[in-house]
Amino acid sequence: MPRTRQACCRDGKKAEIMTQPQLIKLGRWLTLGGYFSLLFGLFAWHLVIDPPAKHLISIIVFFQLGPLMIPLFGLLNGKLYTHAWSMYMAIFYFVIGVWYAGHDEDLIIGLYVIVTSLVFFTGTVVYTRYMGKQLKAQQQDEK
Repeated sequence: MPRTRQACCRDGKKAEIMTQPQLIKLGRWLTLGGYFSLLFGLFAWHLVIDPPAKHLISIIVFFQLGPLMIPLFGLLNGKLYTHAWSMYMAIFYFVIGVWYAGHDEDLIIGLYVIVTSLVFFTGTVVYTRYMGKQLKAQQQDEK
């Protein structure tokens, strides 16, 4: 009779790598880290490292950095709804990164935007999932 191993279990319980509060904190840090890296990276690239023509600076800053200002307050305050819809913004910036990476001159900023938007996206997914579970459990406890 073959033996079955339960490497993931001890004492009949599933072993957890991280607890729910730790996952919420991790999601929050990933979200904020990815968000601010994306924000400051784009700002530095367009205004310091590789500035475009003078007449285009305001247009590029408005259309690329402006949308990032919309969720700032909600992300800083840990609002679940803001984290949830910020996922779509992270996907939008991922597409921008792929667009930049497709051009040889902008490969570095493209890869940077791809990585930071993926960190931003991953953080929003983790935070939204586990914070939603925690809030749902709290509502059931109140009933």
